[in-house]
Amino acid sequence: MPSHPVPRQRGSFERTRNHWWWREGWSPGTRYLTWHLTFEGATALHEAAERAGKALSTVTGVDVVPVEWLHLTMTGVGHSGDLDPVTLNEHVDSVFSAASRASIVPLVFDRLFIYQEGLSLSATSPGLQELRKLQGELVSAAGGPAPDPDEVFYPRVSLGYFSQEISEEALSDALDLADLHPIVVVSPRLSLIELGRDDRMYTWRVVAQQELHS
Repeated sequence: MPSHPVPRQRGSFERTRNHWWWREGWSPGTRYLTWHLTFEGATALHEAAERAGKALSTVTGVDVVPVEWLHLTMTGVGHSGDLDPVTLNEHVDSVFSAASRASIVPLVFDRLFIYQEGLSLSATSPGLQELRKLQGELVSAAGGPAPDPDEVFYPRVSLGYFSQEISEEALSDALDLADLHPIVVVSPRLSLIELGRDDRMYTWRVVAQQELHS
């Protein structure tokens, strides 16, 4: 039987706003090490993102995420150079070991979430919360930032970021055209990346990577 279109949720905010303001510690040229899930082989997710991107490109103020830069943000490690190479290598080994014992797949993207600075597909997973918790502990043990006990983790893949206040009516019309349905990803990649956000786009180079399976 055909699946139903994914439901939409809206965060608690009055107006959308520009995503690309510079956070503390960031400026043009800044590079940051962080753990993400990346989706190099996720054909169904790529097809949905391309369909959504085509519709979203008609909405003024939406910067569509190209499929090669789709990502699910997990855990920050620190600015490039914060960890010495030996410590970083040991940290990578410890995270990959923890990931090999975790059961996070399949990932099911089953909701659209409109937040103040963008639009995303929200994910459910059997063990993603626990893996992120372990990552935070391992980052802290390696000398990186300690986890924020009050931070709530909402696993999601952004399809577009807002570069200004947008028309939510136009956004809704575009999502109607995109006609997104639930998506299952069975083998994402756990990637340590060196991330930049110049030119209104997140791009990166992969430092270390491990494919995840059930």
